[in-house]
Amino acid sequence: MEQLDLAALIRIVLRLVHAIAAAVWLGSGVFLVYGLLPLRRVSSSAADLVRASQTQFRRWWVASSALLLGSGVALMFDRLADGRGTFTYVTLLAVKVAAGVLALAASGGVLPRPANTRQIVPGTLRLSGRVVLFLAALSYLIGVLLSVIYPPDPTAGWR
Repeated sequence: MEQLDLAALIRIVLRLVHAIAAAVWLGSGVFLVYGLLPLRRVSSSAADLVRASQTQFRRWWVASSALLLGSGVALMFDRLADGRGTFTYVTLLAVKVAAGVLALAASGGVLPRPANTRQIVPGTLRLSGRVVLFLAALSYLIGVLLSVIYPPDPTAGWR
């Protein structure tokens, strides 16, 4: 029986956490922008439903944002430390990170704000929900592309 390589196990867990957090974050954004927000125009009770849903889901959104950032930073340093970071890889990674951070900043950042406030905080980036979703999807798809073009080194994992 082979011994368990703790570093490889940590890399696998980080990749899973990153992928699940990205799916929750992006999926909730799609549901909000295309499922819930259009209901505001239907009636005032629908607008109340939207607000209640946003309030209820906020904890998931904050947690998935924090997990996405934390695991992404760890994975980025891990991948760059293996010495296989070509110019193309680093360029795609930079675009991925920029799109992801911009989407996160435009959607309110990681730190929770009161859910019932409608005030615009000074210095907050304001973009439409569709633009935020485009940036988040771009970041996600570049991440998938990077993992296909530059797969993890199989010899660096289990030994």
